[in-house]
Amino acid sequence: MKWKPLLLAAAALALLPSAAGAYSNPSSLPSSWHWANGDFYGEGDPYILKFNGVYYLYVSTVDDQTGVKVWSSTNLVDWTYRGLCATDPVTKGAYAPEVVYWNGQFYMYTSPAGNGHYVLSSPSPLGPFTVQTGNLGMGIDGHVFIDDDARWYFYSTGAERIDVRPMSSPVSFGAPVSAGFSMAGWTEGPTTFKRNGTYYMTYTGNHVWSTAYRVDYATGSSPTTGFVPAAGQNPVLIRTEGSNVGLGHNSMVKGPDLDSDYMVYHSHASQGNVTYPGRKMNLDRIAWNGGRMTVLGPTTAAQPNPAAPAFEDRFARTAIGSGWSNVGGGTWGIYNQELMWQDTIGTSVWHRQVTAASTEADYTAEFHAKQIKMGTSANPLYGSVFSYTDENNYGTAVLNRKLNRLETNFVVGGVSQGWQYSALPAGYDYTKWHQIRVEKRGAAFSIYVDGMKKQTRSVAGLGGGRIGYSTLDAHADFGYAAFSNDVQGSSVWNAYKPLPGTIEAVHYRKGGEGAGYHDLTAGNTGGAYRSDGVDIRSSAAEGKEVVGWNQPGEWLTYRVNVAETGLYDVTARLATTFPSVSFRIWDGATDLTGVVQAGGSGDWEKWINVAKKGLYLTAGYHELKIETVQGEFDFSSLTFERGQAPSALTDDFGDGNDNGWTRFEGSWSVAGGELAAAGSGFAKTVIGSSLWSDYSVEADIKLVGTTGDAGILTRVNNPSNGTVLANNPDYVQGYYAFIKPDGVYLGKMNYGWQQLAYAPMTIASGAWQKVKATVSGPVIRVYVGDMNAPKLTYTDNSPSAFLHGKAGLRSMQNETRFDNVKVSP
Repeated sequence: MKWKPLLLAAAALALLPSAAGAYSNPSSLPSSWHWANGDFYGEGDPYILKFNGVYYLYVSTVDDQTGVKVWSSTNLVDWTYRGLCATDPVTKGAYAPEVVYWNGQFYMYTSPAGNGHYVLSSPSPLGPFTVQTGNLGMGIDGHVFIDDDARWYFYSTGAERIDVRPMSSPVSFGAPVSAGFSMAGWTEGPTTFKRNGTYYMTYTGNHVWSTAYRVDYATGSSPTTGFVPAAGQNPVLIRTEGSNVGLGHNSMVKGPDLDSDYMVYHSHASQGNVTYPGRKMNLDRIAWNGGRMTVLGPTTAAQPNPAAPAFEDRFARTAIGSGWSNVGGGTWGIYNQELMWQDTIGTSVWHRQVTAASTEADYTAEFHAKQIKMGTSANPLYGSVFSYTDENNYGTAVLNRKLNRLETNFVVGGVSQGWQYSALPAGYDYTKWHQIRVEKRGAAFSIYVDGMKKQTRSVAGLGGGRIGYSTLDAHADFGYAAFSNDVQGSSVWNAYKPLPGTIEAVHYRKGGEGAGYHDLTAGNTGGAYRSDGVDIRSSAAEGKEVVGWNQPGEWLTYRVNVAETGLYDVTARLATTFPSVSFRIWDGATDLTGVVQAGGSGDWEKWINVAKKGLYLTAGYHELKIETVQGEFDFSSLTFERGQAPSALTDDFGDGNDNGWTRFEGSWSVAGGELAAAGSGFAKTVIGSSLWSDYSVEADIKLVGTTGDAGILTRVNNPSNGTVLANNPDYVQGYYAFIKPDGVYLGKMNYGWQQLAYAPMTIASGAWQKVKATVSGPVIRVYVGDMNAPKLTYTDNSPSAFLHGKAGLRSMQNETRFDNVKVSP
């Protein structure tokens, strides 16, 4: 039998995933695309469709070949090549093929070599897909979103923006409007989805062959216009250095557990050939906190495989078996080891099959059904049953072909709670597969049909229970069925979060009092997010949920997956009106930090970053515990980064070169013992390690020209050349302390620009100025001339503060000389 009973409590005590149950990025797939000359092309622009419990992967076609390849998987990790699903000549160099299922047909949208779009269709996700339209034009990277009201929208690349077109059918497109934002340059790869009433769009910027290819996201209240980029969070996915760079063109997919979300994206397969380096697929988990989306990555170390549901059944056998129980009769069977059927009609009795396995109180369940024949009664029905205890306690969501609608009812203690009805789209074909999804959280049941949210009902007195299928005067087939004991993203609580990385305070592990947490007060004081005894509230300043009212002796436990053994620095994000608070972090019985002291932030909505350096962690799975020692504080997150103090470094360029420095753009030269940057354009060069934490950088700087500025970079992360297939001076993350003729400035660069501080000062051109920047925890100080009294002092307590990174020099639209660079711990 292909069913799995609900894990019992004793089994749930196992903390560590199996070593065999791990994957790592990037993926290696069978039958990857290659150029005709044999060079690797790989899996660019990966898109994954889930249908009836199976995942189907589609990727861009290499430019000199025809056809679209497809792979299938049941777990998002082990992929089987299924051949070409399309072979029409228009698929030569088919870019970014995406496939949507609707009403028995699969529709493919692709742009051959970037020249317009075609729509193809097939009755199977494996094809063959045949062409349904001529060339429709429109920019590359087409994506379809279907809203809860069954309206369709098509997203594609516009003129440095994302265009949105309403669709009147799967092959008909309206006029474009702007989504409302741009990445200040080429913007592509949109993916749109809806969560808790908010529309989300992920999108990619820069050129695909740049190491700075990256993913941002925006939110809005409409599927068409007014999307606003997530302030302080973008880019949500980037890596420009190392073995896996150029990350972008993502799609989103639900994990096998029905609850988790994964971002699927590609990276450069090599760095040797910058013109066509090839691409490979990557997969990283999404963590949700309120409306805030975080990518738990990018990762390259081994990660636990996406979790399976607590129960699933693909009916890959010849008999129904003991995993199901018949209620109410009917004639049930298994067809072709792929589905379950019931064919008795002409009665007024509900026929049900329910599982032996039961859900917990909160859960997500998924069902697939199609009607073969209906009886002559007024309302022949077929569909799902859930929270089933007996015929006096259950919920049901069924489809009515005659009246073209979803119908739900709940029975509690033998009393019907009343039928409710939701219209389904005109022309719905009930003889084709349709999905019913149920999300139960507390008393609320949300019902989806084919991904469209149709009802939310509050039903008191009905907990978890068995799931199953039901018919009333209908002959129906039933496909993949599954449930998970997680809902609306709760699976992340028990997931092993990758370190380095950030852990949300509210994502402590399950297990309740004494396992996931210890809380001294009764109930959830803030009443937010989770229903256990931990006090949680919404923070307006943080834009998410936080753990509040932490008192001495209380603690929270988090599961983590450490990428490599070594020293880590941890930053806790806290708010408090107490003048002094303290905490400690444990790894099992090992005290990692000792007592960490922190001063007050001054307000419960004023957040500070409190760092502790030099924690020794071993690679693998751990459970970390943060304990409140003194005072009371609210707790937002923990961020772990690899850290080290730099060794002393000096360079006067007297040897006639700048060996050890990495130039990223601009015209640099070394002459006469000085490093020179030309006057036009922008230029940066960096040195050191991304692990560096607290240090100072000083340099002699001479503004030869007066048209721009020049200065020092600190805590540099993800630097990239802003002139490769782009023209952007801000392709770096870190802080920039610089001088101009009118004064001293400090700014923050995060693939964008934010000025932080300024002090007026006369800076003469042609004269050397000694400039120093020190970074210590969140505090940045900038000195010019006088090395004892800073001209600027700024504390970056934002959630996006940079606390580690390389050092560097930068010149912006100015002829500049640098000399006597010194980095000190």
